[in-house]
Amino acid sequence: MLGFLLSTGGFVRAESGSLPVECRQIVAVITPAWEATAGSLWRLGREGTVWRVLSNPIPVTVGHRGLGVGLGLHPAGLAGPAKEEGDRRAPAGMFLIESAFGTKAIKRSALPYRRTTDGDFWVDDPASSYYNQWVSLAEPGVRQDWKSAEILRRKDGLYDLALVIGHNRIPIVKGRGSAIFMHRWVAPGRSTIGCTAMDPKELRELFDWLDAASRPVIVQAPRESLPQWGLPHDLRTLLESLANP
Repeated sequence: MLGFLLSTGGFVRAESGSLPVECRQIVAVITPAWEATAGSLWRLGREGTVWRVLSNPIPVTVGHRGLGVGLGLHPAGLAGPAKEEGDRRAPAGMFLIESAFGTKAIKRSALPYRRTTDGDFWVDDPASSYYNQWVSLAEPGVRQDWKSAEILRRKDGLYDLALVIGHNRIPIVKGRGSAIFMHRWVAPGRSTIGCTAMDPKELRELFDWLDAASRPVIVQAPRESLPQWGLPHDLRTLLESLANP
């Protein structure tokens, strides 16, 4: 389905809505149901006022317990299980793709990229003043007040390359979930404790495609919930058509 255009006349027009007006790239992750642990990912690009499907679907996995409504660009108070810290759900909704990080030096990247060190962590302790933030023990003034945090330079290679998803970031709500990334999967089809995972080759291709100037957004949701996220009508219709071929 590479390069396939969908909707009337093969095109979908961009309208005002919850998406940033500057958004020209969407990563769409759609699962069959709230409790599903796997789904498909598509890349969408906007040219002028038209959204176009730019990729074939690729398999991805989400949380061990599926998806839960996160905190992002979408309206508050939507139907579905709420994403909470430690619930083993990945967040559903609409979120900015903020940046990327990894273990290797990358000379050129259109997305902000940071190389990790052994002193880099993402705090997942709701009691910490650094909750849901990257911290580096090498930075002056950092006081370790957390009991748990994600090690960002992992020895198992899980975060050799990762994308930062803007769930629960502005504002940060204690206990609503933290350290949400897109990263390689442990094994094909293996679900996660709350992130979105895929084949490492597909992850690298996604990273190379993303451009901060295009204000990239991820829309991640079970197909039954697509009407509630505040998406422009034609874009929602496009996603629903992808989810129900």
